[in-house]
Amino acid sequence: MGRRLQQSQLSVQALARLSSVVIFLLASWADTERLALVALQGTLLALPYTLMESLVGRPLSAGLVPDTWSPESWARRVAAVTMLPVGAAAFLAASVALPDTSIGDRLFMIAPVVLQLPLEALFWSTARRRSSRRANLILQLVAVGTILTGLAFAATGVRVDVAAVPAQVAVLAWVLLTAAPATAGLIRPGLWASVRVGSAYCGAAAVDLAYALALPSIAGAVAGQTAVVVLRALDLAFGPFHVALSASTREDIIAGRDSRWRTGTRAAAVVALMVVSATVLASERIRDLLAADLAAVGTTVVAIFCGYKALLAVATWLATRHMIWAPPRRFLLSAVGSRAIAFGGLAVSAAWVDTVGGLVLQLLLCEALVVCWFLGRMRLTPPTSPGGPADRADTPAASSVAS
Repeated sequence: MGRRLQQSQLSVQALARLSSVVIFLLASWADTERLALVALQGTLLALPYTLMESLVGRPLSAGLVPDTWSPESWARRVAAVTMLPVGAAAFLAASVALPDTSIGDRLFMIAPVVLQLPLEALFWSTARRRSSRRANLILQLVAVGTILTGLAFAATGVRVDVAAVPAQVAVLAWVLLTAAPATAGLIRPGLWASVRVGSAYCGAAAVDLAYALALPSIAGAVAGQTAVVVLRALDLAFGPFHVALSASTREDIIAGRDSRWRTGTRAAAVVALMVVSATVLASERIRDLLAADLAAVGTTVVAIFCGYKALLAVATWLATRHMIWAPPRRFLLSAVGSRAIAFGGLAVSAAWVDTVGGLVLQLLLCEALVVCWFLGRMRLTPPTSPGGPADRADTPAASSVAS
Protein backbone atom coordinates (compact mmCIF):
# COMPACT_ATOMS: atom_id res chain seq x y z
CA MET A 1 0.00 0.00 0.00
CA GLY A 2 2.86 2.34 0.80
CA ARG A 3 4.46 1.62 -2.56
CA ARG A 4 1.19 2.28 -4.39
CA LEU A 5 0.73 5.54 -2.48
CA GLN A 6 4.25 6.64 -3.39
CA GLN A 7 3.51 5.99 -7.05
CA SER A 8 0.28 7.98 -6.85
CA GLN A 9 0.12 11.68 -7.63
CA LEU A 10 -2.03 12.03 -4.52
CA SER A 11 1.05 11.73 -2.29
CA VAL A 12 3.00 14.20 -4.46
CA GLN A 13 0.29 16.86 -4.29
CA ALA A 14 -0.34 16.30 -0.58
CA LEU A 15 3.36 16.63 0.31
CA ALA A 16 3.72 19.76 -1.81
CA ARG A 17 0.72 21.36 -0.11
CA LEU A 18 1.97 20.25 3.32
CA SER A 19 5.45 21.72 2.80
CA SER A 20 3.92 25.06 1.74
CA VAL A 21 1.68 25.15 4.83
CA VAL A 22 4.55 24.18 7.17
CA ILE A 23 6.88 26.88 5.83
CA PHE A 24 4.13 29.48 6.20
CA LEU A 25 3.42 28.42 9.79
CA LEU A 26 7.13 28.42 10.65
CA ALA A 27 7.46 31.93 9.25
CA SER A 28 4.44 33.09 11.26
CA TRP A 29 5.97 31.66 14.44
CA ALA A 30 9.70 32.24 14.09
CA ASP A 31 10.30 34.62 11.16
CA THR A 32 7.45 37.14 11.20
CA GLU A 33 9.67 39.76 9.58
CA ARG A 34 9.56 37.74 6.33
CA LEU A 35 6.05 36.33 6.63
CA ALA A 36 4.79 38.44 3.72
CA LEU A 37 7.68 37.22 1.56
CA VAL A 38 6.86 33.61 2.40
CA ALA A 39 3.18 34.16 1.60
CA LEU A 40 4.03 35.69 -1.77
CA GLN A 41 6.51 32.90 -2.47
CA GLY A 42 3.77 30.32 -1.94
CA THR A 43 1.67 32.06 -4.58
CA LEU A 44 4.57 32.40 -7.04
CA LEU A 45 5.39 28.67 -6.83
CA ALA A 46 2.34 28.12 -9.01
CA LEU A 47 4.38 29.52 -11.91
CA PRO A 48 6.90 26.64 -12.29
CA TYR A 49 4.16 24.08 -11.60
CA THR A 50 1.88 25.48 -14.31
CA LEU A 51 4.56 26.38 -16.85
CA MET A 52 6.33 23.02 -16.85
CA GLU A 53 3.06 21.11 -16.95
CA SER A 54 1.96 23.09 -20.03
CA LEU A 55 5.32 23.26 -21.83
CA VAL A 56 6.59 19.74 -21.04
CA GLY A 57 3.90 17.52 -19.52
CA ARG A 58 1.03 18.29 -21.89
CA PRO A 59 3.00 17.94 -25.16
CA LEU A 60 4.27 14.58 -23.92
CA SER A 61 0.74 13.53 -23.01
CA ALA A 62 -0.68 14.55 -26.40
CA GLY A 63 2.10 12.74 -28.29
CA LEU A 64 3.49 15.92 -29.90
CA VAL A 65 7.15 15.45 -28.96
CA PRO A 66 9.10 13.92 -31.87
CA ASP A 67 10.51 10.47 -31.20
CA THR A 68 13.91 11.71 -32.37
CA TRP A 69 14.20 14.17 -29.47
CA SER A 70 15.98 13.35 -26.22
CA PRO A 71 13.31 13.88 -23.51
CA GLU A 72 15.86 14.88 -20.86
CA SER A 73 17.70 17.36 -23.06
CA TRP A 74 14.43 18.85 -24.27
CA ALA A 75 13.05 19.25 -20.73
CA ARG A 76 16.28 20.85 -19.49
CA ARG A 77 16.25 23.32 -22.37
CA VAL A 78 12.64 24.31 -21.70
CA ALA A 79 13.51 24.94 -18.04
CA ALA A 80 16.61 26.95 -19.01
CA VAL A 81 14.64 29.16 -21.40
CA THR A 82 11.97 29.97 -18.80
CA MET A 83 14.23 30.60 -15.79
CA LEU A 84 15.07 34.22 -16.66
CA PRO A 85 11.49 35.31 -17.54
CA VAL A 86 10.06 33.62 -14.45
CA GLY A 87 12.74 35.17 -12.25
CA ALA A 88 12.05 38.61 -13.72
CA ALA A 89 8.27 38.21 -13.31
CA ALA A 90 8.64 37.01 -9.72
CA PHE A 91 11.00 39.88 -8.88
CA LEU A 92 8.57 42.38 -10.41
CA ALA A 93 5.68 40.89 -8.44
CA ALA A 94 7.67 41.19 -5.21
CA SER A 95 8.65 44.78 -6.06
CA VAL A 96 5.02 45.76 -6.63
CA ALA A 97 3.48 43.82 -3.75
CA LEU A 98 6.24 44.45 -1.18
CA PRO A 99 8.04 47.66 -2.19
CA ASP A 100 9.55 48.15 1.28
CA THR A 101 11.60 44.94 1.08
CA SER A 102 15.25 45.08 0.05
CA ILE A 103 16.55 43.81 -3.28
CA GLY A 104 18.44 41.07 -1.44
CA ASP A 105 15.27 39.86 0.30
CA ARG A 106 13.44 39.69 -3.04
CA LEU A 107 16.26 37.73 -4.66
CA PHE A 108 16.36 35.25 -1.79
CA MET A 109 12.59 34.85 -1.96
CA ILE A 110 12.47 34.09 -5.70
CA ALA A 111 15.40 31.62 -5.61
CA PRO A 112 13.19 28.59 -4.73
CA VAL A 113 10.70 29.62 -7.43
CA VAL A 114 13.40 29.63 -10.13
CA LEU A 115 15.05 26.42 -8.89
CA GLN A 116 11.71 24.61 -9.02
CA LEU A 117 11.56 24.99 -12.82
CA PRO A 118 14.20 22.35 -13.73
CA LEU A 119 12.83 20.01 -11.05
CA GLU A 120 9.31 20.16 -12.51
CA ALA A 121 10.67 19.71 -16.03
CA LEU A 122 12.76 16.70 -15.02
CA PHE A 123 9.74 15.23 -13.24
CA TRP A 124 7.88 15.05 -16.56
CA SER A 125 10.80 13.73 -18.60
CA THR A 126 11.59 11.10 -15.95
CA ALA A 127 7.97 9.97 -15.84
CA ARG A 128 8.06 9.41 -19.59
CA ARG A 129 11.59 7.99 -19.99
CA ARG A 130 11.95 5.94 -16.79
CA SER A 131 9.06 5.47 -14.33
CA SER A 132 6.41 7.40 -12.41
CA ARG A 133 7.88 6.04 -9.16
CA ARG A 134 11.24 7.71 -9.79
CA ALA A 135 9.59 10.86 -11.12
CA ASN A 136 7.40 11.18 -8.02
CA LEU A 137 10.47 10.73 -5.84
CA ILE A 138 11.94 13.96 -7.25
CA LEU A 139 9.12 16.15 -5.96
CA GLN A 140 8.52 14.09 -2.82
CA LEU A 141 12.14 14.43 -1.70
CA VAL A 142 12.04 18.17 -2.33
CA ALA A 143 8.89 18.54 -0.22
CA VAL A 144 10.18 16.43 2.68
CA GLY A 145 13.59 18.10 2.54
CA THR A 146 11.95 21.53 2.60
CA ILE A 147 10.01 20.66 5.74
CA LEU A 148 13.06 19.30 7.56
CA THR A 149 15.27 22.22 6.53
CA GLY A 150 12.54 24.68 7.47
CA LEU A 151 12.36 23.22 10.98
CA ALA A 152 16.14 23.44 11.31
CA PHE A 153 16.26 27.01 10.00
CA ALA A 154 13.45 28.14 12.29
CA ALA A 155 15.22 26.60 15.30
CA THR A 156 18.55 28.26 14.46
CA GLY A 157 17.26 31.66 13.36
CA VAL A 158 18.02 31.29 9.65
CA ARG A 159 15.59 32.89 7.21
CA VAL A 160 12.79 30.47 6.38
CA ASP A 161 12.04 31.70 2.85
CA VAL A 162 15.10 29.84 1.50
CA ALA A 163 14.30 26.56 3.28
CA ALA A 164 13.60 24.81 -0.02
CA VAL A 165 16.94 25.67 -1.63
CA PRO A 166 19.15 22.98 0.01
CA ALA A 167 16.67 20.22 -0.84
CA GLN A 168 16.17 21.56 -4.38
CA VAL A 169 19.91 21.69 -5.07
CA ALA A 170 20.53 18.23 -3.58
CA VAL A 171 17.69 16.57 -5.50
CA LEU A 172 18.65 18.34 -8.73
CA ALA A 173 22.22 17.11 -8.38
CA TRP A 174 21.00 13.56 -7.67
CA VAL A 175 18.76 13.52 -10.75
CA LEU A 176 21.46 14.89 -13.06
CA LEU A 177 24.20 12.59 -11.73
CA THR A 178 22.01 9.46 -12.01
CA ALA A 179 20.41 10.31 -15.33
CA ALA A 180 19.86 7.48 -17.78
CA PRO A 181 22.57 7.08 -20.43
CA ALA A 182 21.92 9.03 -23.60
CA THR A 183 20.24 6.98 -26.31
CA ALA A 184 22.12 6.90 -29.59
CA GLY A 185 20.39 8.72 -32.42
CA LEU A 186 18.36 11.11 -30.27
CA ILE A 187 18.92 14.80 -30.90
CA ARG A 188 18.83 17.87 -28.68
CA PRO A 189 16.24 20.29 -30.08
CA GLY A 190 16.87 24.01 -30.42
CA LEU A 191 15.66 26.46 -27.80
CA TRP A 192 12.82 27.87 -29.90
CA ALA A 193 11.65 24.45 -31.05
CA SER A 194 11.71 23.22 -27.44
CA VAL A 195 9.31 25.91 -26.29
CA ARG A 196 7.14 26.09 -29.40
CA VAL A 197 5.83 22.52 -29.09
CA GLY A 198 3.95 23.45 -25.90
CA SER A 199 3.14 27.09 -26.69
CA ALA A 200 -0.60 26.45 -27.22
CA TYR A 201 -0.93 24.73 -23.85
CA CYS A 202 1.04 27.54 -22.21
CA GLY A 203 -1.41 30.05 -23.68
CA ALA A 204 -4.34 28.09 -22.31
CA ALA A 205 -2.71 27.95 -18.86
CA ALA A 206 -2.11 31.71 -18.95
CA VAL A 207 -5.80 32.32 -19.61
CA ASP A 208 -6.74 30.08 -16.67
CA LEU A 209 -4.30 31.90 -14.37
CA ALA A 210 -5.70 35.26 -15.47
CA TYR A 211 -9.21 34.17 -14.49
CA ALA A 212 -8.03 32.76 -11.14
CA LEU A 213 -6.36 36.08 -10.33
CA ALA A 214 -9.30 38.18 -11.55
CA LEU A 215 -12.04 36.28 -9.71
CA PRO A 216 -11.40 37.56 -6.14
CA SER A 217 -10.88 41.13 -7.37
CA ILE A 218 -14.10 41.21 -9.38
CA ALA A 219 -15.96 39.40 -6.58
CA GLY A 220 -14.95 42.14 -4.16
CA ALA A 221 -15.99 44.83 -6.62
CA VAL A 222 -19.48 43.44 -7.28
CA ALA A 223 -20.37 41.91 -3.88
CA GLY A 224 -18.08 43.63 -1.38
CA GLN A 225 -15.25 42.48 0.87
CA THR A 226 -17.45 39.77 2.36
CA ALA A 227 -17.42 37.92 -0.96
CA VAL A 228 -13.63 37.81 -1.00
CA VAL A 229 -13.53 36.43 2.55
CA VAL A 230 -16.22 33.82 1.87
CA LEU A 231 -14.59 32.57 -1.35
CA ARG A 232 -11.19 32.33 0.32
CA ALA A 233 -12.58 30.52 3.38
CA LEU A 234 -14.46 28.00 1.22
CA ASP A 235 -11.40 27.37 -0.93
CA LEU A 236 -9.41 26.63 2.23
CA ALA A 237 -12.12 24.21 3.35
CA PHE A 238 -11.98 22.45 -0.02
CA GLY A 239 -8.19 22.08 0.15
CA PRO A 240 -8.25 18.24 0.38
CA PHE A 241 -10.54 18.11 -2.64
CA HIS A 242 -8.20 20.33 -4.66
CA VAL A 243 -5.23 18.13 -3.75
CA ALA A 244 -7.04 15.03 -5.04
CA LEU A 245 -8.33 16.88 -8.12
CA SER A 246 -4.84 18.09 -9.04
CA ALA A 247 -3.46 14.59 -8.48
CA SER A 248 -6.08 13.02 -10.75
CA THR A 249 -5.36 15.59 -13.48
CA ARG A 250 -1.62 14.96 -13.32
CA GLU A 251 -2.14 11.22 -13.49
CA ASP A 252 -4.25 11.71 -16.63
CA ILE A 253 -1.52 13.84 -18.21
CA ILE A 254 1.21 11.33 -17.33
CA ALA A 255 -0.83 8.44 -18.77
CA GLY A 256 -1.71 10.43 -21.89
CA ARG A 257 -3.94 8.55 -24.30
CA ASP A 258 -3.74 5.50 -22.05
CA SER A 259 -5.58 7.32 -19.25
CA ARG A 260 -8.81 5.82 -17.91
CA TRP A 261 -11.94 7.46 -16.53
CA ARG A 262 -12.13 5.16 -13.50
CA THR A 263 -9.07 5.61 -11.30
CA GLY A 264 -8.46 5.47 -7.58
CA THR A 265 -7.31 9.08 -7.48
CA ARG A 266 -10.43 10.29 -9.26
CA ALA A 267 -12.52 8.33 -6.77
CA ALA A 268 -10.54 9.98 -3.95
CA ALA A 269 -11.41 13.40 -5.40
CA VAL A 270 -15.10 12.51 -5.45
CA VAL A 271 -14.96 11.23 -1.88
CA ALA A 272 -13.10 14.36 -0.73
CA LEU A 273 -15.70 16.54 -2.43
CA MET A 274 -18.56 14.71 -0.71
CA VAL A 275 -16.91 14.70 2.72
CA VAL A 276 -15.96 18.39 2.65
CA SER A 277 -19.38 19.38 1.29
CA ALA A 278 -21.20 17.41 3.98
CA THR A 279 -18.96 18.83 6.69
CA VAL A 280 -19.30 22.51 5.81
CA LEU A 281 -23.03 22.14 5.20
CA ALA A 282 -23.73 20.31 8.45
CA SER A 283 -21.58 22.30 10.87
CA GLU A 284 -22.15 26.00 11.38
CA ARG A 285 -19.38 25.90 13.99
CA ILE A 286 -16.80 24.87 11.39
CA ARG A 287 -18.01 27.62 9.05
CA ASP A 288 -17.64 30.10 11.89
CA LEU A 289 -14.10 28.86 12.63
CA LEU A 290 -13.14 29.44 9.00
CA ALA A 291 -14.64 32.93 8.88
CA ALA A 292 -17.47 34.76 10.61
CA ASP A 293 -18.66 36.04 7.22
CA LEU A 294 -18.96 32.46 6.00
CA ALA A 295 -21.18 31.50 8.96
CA ALA A 296 -23.39 34.51 8.24
CA VAL A 297 -24.19 33.71 4.59
CA GLY A 298 -26.20 30.59 5.41
CA THR A 299 -26.30 27.02 4.15
CA THR A 300 -27.98 27.81 0.82
CA VAL A 301 -24.98 29.76 -0.43
CA VAL A 302 -22.63 27.02 0.79
CA ALA A 303 -24.73 24.35 -0.95
CA ILE A 304 -24.58 26.28 -4.22
CA PHE A 305 -20.80 26.60 -3.85
CA CYS A 306 -20.51 22.84 -3.28
CA GLY A 307 -22.41 22.27 -6.52
CA TYR A 308 -20.06 24.70 -8.26
CA LYS A 309 -17.05 22.69 -7.06
CA ALA A 310 -18.61 19.46 -8.35
CA LEU A 311 -19.09 21.02 -11.79
CA LEU A 312 -15.54 22.40 -11.63
CA ALA A 313 -14.21 18.87 -11.17
CA VAL A 314 -16.18 17.60 -14.17
CA ALA A 315 -15.02 20.53 -16.31
CA THR A 316 -11.40 19.96 -15.29
CA TRP A 317 -11.49 16.27 -16.22
CA LEU A 318 -13.23 17.00 -19.52
CA ALA A 319 -10.70 19.72 -20.37
CA THR A 320 -7.79 17.37 -19.65
CA ARG A 321 -9.31 14.61 -21.79
CA HIS A 322 -9.93 17.11 -24.59
CA MET A 323 -6.35 18.37 -24.35
CA ILE A 324 -4.95 14.85 -24.72
CA TRP A 325 -6.93 14.02 -27.85
CA ALA A 326 -7.39 17.35 -29.63
CA PRO A 327 -4.86 19.18 -31.84
CA PRO A 328 -3.10 21.98 -29.90
CA ARG A 329 -4.76 24.91 -31.66
CA ARG A 330 -8.20 23.40 -31.28
CA PHE A 331 -7.64 22.86 -27.57
CA LEU A 332 -6.40 26.45 -27.23
CA LEU A 333 -9.63 27.69 -28.82
CA SER A 334 -11.62 25.47 -26.47
CA ALA A 335 -9.71 26.74 -23.42
CA VAL A 336 -10.12 30.38 -24.44
CA GLY A 337 -13.81 29.77 -25.10
CA SER A 338 -14.34 28.29 -21.65
CA ARG A 339 -12.66 31.27 -19.99
CA ALA A 340 -14.68 33.64 -22.19
CA ILE A 341 -17.80 32.05 -20.70
CA ALA A 342 -16.38 32.49 -17.19
CA PHE A 343 -15.32 36.11 -17.76
CA GLY A 344 -18.66 36.82 -19.44
CA GLY A 345 -20.42 35.54 -16.35
CA LEU A 346 -18.42 37.89 -14.16
CA ALA A 347 -19.21 40.79 -16.49
CA VAL A 348 -22.93 40.01 -16.42
CA SER A 349 -22.85 39.62 -12.63
CA ALA A 350 -21.63 43.21 -12.35
CA ALA A 351 -25.05 44.29 -13.62
CA TRP A 352 -27.30 42.25 -11.34
CA VAL A 353 -25.24 40.75 -8.49
CA ASP A 354 -24.79 42.62 -5.22
CA THR A 355 -24.74 39.73 -2.74
CA VAL A 356 -22.52 36.71 -2.12
CA GLY A 357 -25.41 34.38 -2.92
CA GLY A 358 -25.91 35.91 -6.35
CA LEU A 359 -22.19 35.71 -7.08
CA VAL A 360 -21.97 32.03 -6.13
CA LEU A 361 -25.07 31.24 -8.20
CA GLN A 362 -23.44 32.94 -11.19
CA LEU A 363 -20.32 30.79 -10.72
CA LEU A 364 -22.48 27.65 -10.66
CA LEU A 365 -24.39 28.55 -13.83
CA CYS A 366 -21.26 29.53 -15.75
CA GLU A 367 -19.47 26.33 -14.74
CA ALA A 368 -22.46 24.33 -16.01
CA LEU A 369 -22.09 26.16 -19.34
CA VAL A 370 -18.37 25.36 -19.37
CA VAL A 371 -19.15 21.64 -18.92
CA CYS A 372 -21.57 21.81 -21.85
CA TRP A 373 -18.97 23.71 -23.89
CA PHE A 374 -16.30 21.04 -23.44
CA LEU A 375 -18.77 18.22 -24.10
CA GLY A 376 -19.74 19.89 -27.37
CA ARG A 377 -16.13 20.55 -28.38
CA MET A 378 -15.17 16.96 -27.62
CA ARG A 379 -18.10 15.62 -29.59
CA LEU A 380 -17.06 17.67 -32.64
CA THR A 381 -13.37 16.74 -32.35
CA PRO A 382 -12.45 13.68 -34.44
CA PRO A 383 -9.94 11.31 -32.79
CA THR A 384 -6.39 11.78 -34.07
CA SER A 385 -3.23 9.77 -33.76
CA PRO A 386 -0.02 11.35 -32.44
CA GLY A 387 1.86 13.04 -35.22
CA GLY A 388 -1.16 12.77 -37.55
CA PRO A 389 -2.32 15.56 -39.82
CA ALA A 390 -4.34 17.23 -37.08
CA ASP A 391 -1.31 17.42 -34.83
CA ARG A 392 0.85 19.24 -37.35
CA ALA A 393 0.74 22.93 -38.16
CA ASP A 394 -2.83 23.85 -39.05
CA THR A 395 -3.63 24.28 -42.69
CA PRO A 396 -6.18 26.95 -43.78
CA ALA A 397 -8.84 24.24 -44.04
CA ALA A 398 -8.03 22.88 -40.61
CA SER A 399 -8.07 26.39 -39.17
CA SER A 400 -11.56 27.04 -40.52
CA VAL A 401 -12.83 23.76 -39.06
CA ALA A 402 -11.28 24.57 -35.65
CA SER A 403 -12.80 28.05 -35.70
